[in-house]
Amino acid sequence: MIKKILIVEDHEDFRTTVKGYLASQKLNVEIYDVGSGEEAVEESSRLNPDIVLMDIRLPNMNGIEAAGLIKKLCPQAEIIALTVFETQAFRETFKSKDIAVYIGKSELYEKLIPRIKNILNKKNGMERQRTEVSQ
Repeated sequence: MIKKILIVEDHEDFRTTVKGYLASQKLNVEIYDVGSGEEAVEESSRLNPDIVLMDIRLPNMNGIEAAGLIKKLCPQAEIIALTVFETQAFRETFKSKDIAVYIGKSELYEKLIPRIKNILNKKNGMERQRTEVSQ
């Protein structure tokens, strides 16, 4: 089954850049994007994404709030926080919201793809195990 990645970012240029970068990596995933926390929750309930790339600083509903709601709707979704805020306080908050990975936007190109591949490999391994057990 094709995996789904949802990009949540209020800056359209950055969102487009990340989407293009992911598409260039040939990850064999479907890529979706939205510009707000509210849209992320709504789209997650419809898509059931495997990975959510979540900006933390969003208008109205921030990314931490949205991540908590998405995890309730889609507990299997792995959330990767993308932010310019690289402080210990944010890292602790992310852990409490079950956010899998925290990546500073300045580290995007060196850390994002390895983390996504790691998550996808784990998910594919779990799917293979379920298929073998059900046979």
